[in-house]
Amino acid sequence: LQAITVSGKSVTASSEKYFLLHKPTGVVSAVSDKEHQTVIDLIKQGDRVSGLYPVGRLDRDTEGLLLITNNGPLGFAMLPPLYHVAKTYYVEVNDILGPDAPAFFESGVVFEDGTVCQSAQLEVLSSASDKSCARVTISEGKFHQVKKMFLAYGVKVTYLKRISFGAFKLDEGIAVGSYRALT
Repeated sequence: LQAITVSGKSVTASSEKYFLLHKPTGVVSAVSDKEHQTVIDLIKQGDRVSGLYPVGRLDRDTEGLLLITNNGPLGFAMLPPLYHVAKTYYVEVNDILGPDAPAFFESGVVFEDGTVCQSAQLEVLSSASDKSCARVTISEGKFHQVKKMFLAYGVKVTYLKRISFGAFKLDEGIAVGSYRALT
């Protein structure tokens, strides 16, 4: 057994765990579920500790970056819209994203039920009548928000992948369904 000291003070390892998961489609962002595999099920038994939970959620049919931790205050600090933690998604839709699309998202999209979204940044990567690709950045997380924003514009999301969450970026070296520990 070794002991580490700095300036005469003992240093202890933190019991907090942090994982960056590349969530696959079909898996739910939950601690437990009676019908579907959960993101916690993807964490190897040897890496699991008590209290692990996903920070936020991704829809079952959405893939991408998800943080898993047992640090309760972290989720509180990253999720409320008042903290403006940016989340960026790569999106594919079934129709044209016109030159007006970035301004539409910037102005704050309004859903059919009257729900108003905060301003979002849209970068159109390609646009065609059968498939357009874009990156969209939001700082809130309403239920199915990204999909509903594109529906309000008049196109349907066919593929959705979260590529960043705050300062965290999805490492493309992490296979879908795999994760890596963060320090």
